Amino acid sequence: MATGNVDNQPLTQIRAKAGVHSVGSYQVAGLPWLTASQIDADTTLTCEFQYVTKNITVAVTGANPVQVHFAANAAGSASAHCFTIDAPVAGNSLSRFTFDVKCSRVYITEPGTGQTGVEVYAALTGILTASMFDLTGPGLDD
Repeated sequence: MATGNVDNQPLTQIRAKAGVHSVGSYQVAGLPWLTASQIDADTTLTCEFQYVTKNITVAVTGANPVQVHFAANAAGSASAHCFTIDAPVAGNSLSRFTFDVKCSRVYITEPGTGQTGVEVYAALTGILTASMFDLTGPGLDD
């Protein structure tokens, strides 16, 4: 048995864990995460994940648009740091967009036009969110 200290004790086996730069974690099918909610006017829904995402799909099921952002303070009608998903047009039951993004949380805001519905699907990796860095900087929150 291998030893590695002066007391001649066995080396502890080290198990490598996947991190945010582990390519294989993003190549395999993700663990599903789903929610559906009604969002009141001027309200933000925060979706926090146990594992880092590989992609997120947000669908608007209500009559009003939503803003999707990755920093808590990035929403608002004058913000350039959010992505707007319009309400569905006549004949469609929803309007959706898929973000190919690794993150530990996403914020969905109703920008003041009235209550609306959303459905959120996330494909999760096996990477714990404790290894994920905060998403900040140009294009996200400044």
